[in-house]
Amino acid sequence: MSGPQLDGQVQAFFDTFAAASDQLDVDRLAGLFAGTFLAADPAGAQPVPRQAFLHALPRRAELFAAAGITRVVLAELQYHALDDTYVLAKTLWHGERARGSTPVRLSSTFILRRDGDRLQVVLYLNHQDLARTLS
Repeated sequence: MSGPQLDGQVQAFFDTFAAASDQLDVDRLAGLFAGTFLAADPAGAQPVPRQAFLHALPRRAELFAAAGITRVVLAELQYHALDDTYVLAKTLWHGERARGSTPVRLSSTFILRRDGDRLQVVLYLNHQDLARTLS
């Protein structure tokens, strides 16, 4: 699949991802991740069960709040189909601060698996150490 149908599918996925993340809607986020996916950052990579990831999200939200970030907004999205099943998506997010200072730039790369009309994260790569970036 390519062209307008893929464009709409990927944009809808990230619209849902951004809204569910902003609201910490773990039920909606659950549907966006494979049962086990690969999570990576500068420290390494490891398989993560979806439930463990969802359980960690409130702590992650606390980390962002402690850094003064009130919301995270998708600023850039680039993607292309790797084949009929997988899509590579590169994203740039801006962590907006309550005080209106310069947003924190957060970049991540996703590999999404397409199953019919549904996309799910099978690889989630944060290009920075979030704890260090937000401290």
